[in-house]
This record gives sequence, structure tokens and C-alpha cells, in this order.
Amino acid sequence: MPDGSDRHRFLAALRASGLSVEQLWLRYFGLGGEAGKVEIEAYLSGLLPLPPLQHDLLAHAINERLDELAPPRAPYSTDLPPSAATDGCAPSAARPDGTHPDRHRPTPRTDPGHATDHDDGDRNDGAGSDRDGSSG
Repeated sequence: MPDGSDRHRFLAALRASGLSVEQLWLRYFGLGGEAGKVEIEAYLSGLLPLPPLQHDLLAHAINERLDELAPPRAPYSTDLPPSAATDGCAPSAARPDGTHPDRHRPTPRTDPGHATDHDDGDRNDGAGSDRDGSSG
């Protein structure tokens, strides 16, 4: 068992995991751990050393449990049912980056007679064609 603050951190993580010694041992054994439950109890009490690999397997078993207990995450509006996202309770359906899931980026105008950044500046003056491109 590590000494000092490392031991304290290890045992604090074990307490936070909520695992009993038996549950910890089952997880540890499932990862390939070789020590018995009594040896693990002695190790946790500081009475018996374990090789570094066996310590790491115990730490891994604890950390896996802590990952399972991660606090719930807040859903984005796109994760909510449509009625919850549009019922007006939410201040905005915009994403944190400012984009909105229901709005698309504006498309550049490409109708005849409208110059874009991509043309050479020669405009169709509209002679012989209407705005919809038909002649007449």
C-alpha cells in the first residue's frame, strides 16, 4: 500500500466507489488479480504488501466503479423530446457554440443578375430575362 497522501487518496477513492471489500475483490479478480480476499483486506489495512501490478489492478477496479458512478450530464436540446425543446420553458434552443439545430446556414444567392464573390463582376443586366431566369 502506498504511504501518506497516496494511501489516503487510494482509500478515499475506495470509499467514494461504495464497493465492499468483497465487491472490490470480485472486480479485481475479474481483471486477473491473484490475491485472495483476505490478502486484499490485509493490504487495505496496511498489514500486507502487494506487488505493484496487483495494486494497479485494485486501483483499476476502483476507478472502473467510479466511472460507472459519474454524475448525470445535462441534456442538450437536441437530446430532449420535441415538445420539451420547443415548449418555451427553455430560454433558447441554441447550442453553446451559438448555432441552432433547426436553422441552417444561409445559402448564397445565385439568382441571375446578382453578383457573388465568385463571379468576375460581369452582371447580367436582366435584359431578355425575368428574375426567375426565363426569357420573355
